[in-house]
Amino acid sequence: MARRQGGYSSKKRKTFPDWIVYGLALVMFVWTAYGVEQDIVVADPPDRPELGPLLPSDSPRDEIVIVDVAPRQSGTGTAFAINDDGLWMTARHVVDSCDEVGLRIGTGRIVRVKSQVVQNSDLAVLTSEWTRRPLPADLENQRQIGEVGYFFGFPQGKPGEVVGSLISRNRMKVRGRYTNDEAVLAWSELGRSRNLSGSLGGLSGAPVLDKDGEIIGVVSAESPRRGRIYSVAPRYLRGIITAPGAGVEPLSLETYSVGADRLRRDRRVSQVICLVE
Repeated sequence: MARRQGGYSSKKRKTFPDWIVYGLALVMFVWTAYGVEQDIVVADPPDRPELGPLLPSDSPRDEIVIVDVAPRQSGTGTAFAINDDGLWMTARHVVDSCDEVGLRIGTGRIVRVKSQVVQNSDLAVLTSEWTRRPLPADLENQRQIGEVGYFFGFPQGKPGEVVGSLISRNRMKVRGRYTNDEAVLAWSELGRSRNLSGSLGGLSGAPVLDKDGEIIGVVSAESPRRGRIYSVAPRYLRGIITAPGAGVEPLSLETYSVGADRLRRDRRVSQVICLVE
């Protein structure tokens, strides 16, 4: 789950600065693909799974998940605020090798950001002049099999959300334009926004929230055939997400769509745009 210059005078040829050209291309890419805000259609609440034992520690017997990273290409994902000084987080594969990266903060409105990948995990930190309140996080408590996780973002480039049940810890081996080997959490999909079918592409980089509305991971990949979603393990976020965060209400299977809509409306969860020349 994981592409100019111009201007002419009769005396000499003039060129515009690259940042102007890339900026215009970025705006046009977003405007044509996502120029109209989408309505949220809420699905019926799924059945509540039974809680099991605590999630075991890493083991050599953990199931291995192979992920092929696609070649460089323009696309979209999800990002979320991690402090109130303009730092955001997304998945590495969303912004890795992009020529330009931006946050969508409204219809046709894009804020350019700088991205820095985090080594040894599918994470990237975005630096922006656009500041929002950070989400709170719980990266220390051990997770429990069967607990519910909430995934809020922009699947298929549209506002949407998914809910899943934690089933195991896996090992993700990434190959393609870069390689990586890291622990991930595996979730079994329980439900999603009504009328949202097929791939969840565009949800990559979204926060995984627990019942208290606290960050416990980042969406990294999916296996549609198996109904699985994989998230970066909480320990990789320690030392990166350090701001306390606030202002998020508890989540439930009956009301999670309302919480998702609120976070997107407040732009604390935003769409990230990757532009490849």
